[in-house]
Amino acid sequence: MSRKVAVAIAHPSIEAGAGVESTPVRPQAVALEVAPAASAAKVALCNGLDADVLRRSRPLTAIVQREGAAAVGGLEVERLSGGGEREAGCGREAPAPAPAALSCLNSNNSDKKGYRLLPIPDSDGFYSDSQKREIWEQQDEDTLLRWGPTTGAEAKAAFHLRLNVEAFINYWGRDHCLFFTLTDEDNLHPKQFARRWNNYLRRYGAWIKSFIRVLEPQKQGRPHYHLIVAVAWDTRPDAFDWAAFDECQNERRINGPTARFRELRARYKASAAPELVALWSLLRKVLPRYGLGRAELLPIRKGKEAVAEYVGKYLEAGLAIRKHSWKGTRRVEFDRRNKTAWLVCTRVFAWNSPGAKAWRKRVGELAAALGVPDLEGIRRRLGARWAYRLREAITLSNDAEWGMLLRAFFGDPR
Repeated sequence: MSRKVAVAIAHPSIEAGAGVESTPVRPQAVALEVAPAASAAKVALCNGLDADVLRRSRPLTAIVQREGAAAVGGLEVERLSGGGEREAGCGREAPAPAPAALSCLNSNNSDKKGYRLLPIPDSDGFYSDSQKREIWEQQDEDTLLRWGPTTGAEAKAAFHLRLNVEAFINYWGRDHCLFFTLTDEDNLHPKQFARRWNNYLRRYGAWIKSFIRVLEPQKQGRPHYHLIVAVAWDTRPDAFDWAAFDECQNERRINGPTARFRELRARYKASAAPELVALWSLLRKVLPRYGLGRAELLPIRKGKEAVAEYVGKYLEAGLAIRKHSWKGTRRVEFDRRNKTAWLVCTRVFAWNSPGAKAWRKRVGELAAALGVPDLEGIRRRLGARWAYRLREAITLSNDAEWGMLLRAFFGDPR
């Protein structure tokens, strides 16, 4: 059985061999687990030092270094570095450290670089996926452009975004929502841009009650955000002078900041809600501090359906562009603080189409043949990749072939 001993820790300013009673540090004991003598007793340094001691001792003079061991009171002691790391078994029920060489198994955080595509023979610069359902053209070393209609996964992403944008505006009200765009001007990676956005949100985002954020790559390859944000005050969308705003934008684009531009800007500014005008002034001062580039904040111009369609099209256009360096980035984010109040749809659903109905019917027959009640039972019997391996058999075989397959491999399904 192991026993506990107390070891006093000396400050690094103490000379070697000085007694513990001479140290200026307040006496502090650390409980150490001592293994049985039969297993070459091992002691590890754990918690217990005051914050003041930690500030003054950099690094702490640990009892030993990793390379060797020293004897303390006749016991062998394993030394730790002064960084405060714990050894396995150190302290009360301390978990063993995970092996450092294991790779991440999350598909969105994979350490594999770039997308795995196959070159199309006799078509320089064009690639296809492993199932040859998509065609991608290489724009540069980092960018791929997909040709053809949207894929099923892309259609699902856009559909669920549209439904949730409508639900968001329904929940908060059109007169309490704003359309917010942010454009990177420093050519950042999306994860760096997201870090800047999160820093801004944490310090100056109290005016945002909730949000939906969509990441879109621009033609130059820079990240661009489209956000629907909810606020506590009336945004007065119907009172806003949209005609003056549109003309002002065109004047600036064609002729620059002329007198006509300033006149039009004063007109639409006078029609905006006072809180919105104050936010424009605040954003001009604060956003450059966080490197968030250009921004535009406006009331919701049209109804929820038009806004949902607009945002969904931006997402679909962005999904047609793949950047190897962007792999694993989050294209759509719902505010995790309160999304359960208005979220109506996730991406875990199946289309109500003839093909989807036929798929579900045959998967049900497969479950009956295996004698299991649900998809989890199929996974336990056939493995995690059962749908991939049986895809062609489920979708391409006729009824006679499908029945023969079930009887031959899984028994009588009916």
